[in-house]
Amino acid sequence: MEETEYKSKLRRVLDENSKVALTNLNATLRTIPKAAKSIELMIFPDQDGEGTFSVSVSLTGPDLYILNSSINETSELISVIHTPNGLQPKVPLMDPFDSEFEVKDALCDVLGEWLETIWINSDKHLTNLAVTIVADEGYGQSLPIKLN
Repeated sequence: MEETEYKSKLRRVLDENSKVALTNLNATLRTIPKAAKSIELMIFPDQDGEGTFSVSVSLTGPDLYILNSSINETSELISVIHTPNGLQPKVPLMDPFDSEFEVKDALCDVLGEWLETIWINSDKHLTNLAVTIVADEGYGQSLPIKLN
């Protein structure tokens, strides 16, 4: 699969799963402690580079454990898991060793664009904190993205 096709298929799956991500983001925004200094929407591509991932909200500020524990129930926006019936959600998988492009970079760039859309539709008025989309280990050609 070429990069353009991969990105298109991935974006379709993400768009189909926007409602849950938006619900969790809004719930998280309602429970951010006053001590938080900024918000990061963190993209974690899988270690093998096949195309699975998770995205969660992380807070910065004093006593990170306490801050992030306060949003733990809603901080996961989307996560790809292996089930007996296949991947959920059904994202396209790639062989990172047989690909003409860097799968993790493409994945993170698509997720970054999608997260921008989620943010635009969120209850962003609930916070005035700085919000940044970042990817683990610096993946993505268009990241970080500052939102607020």
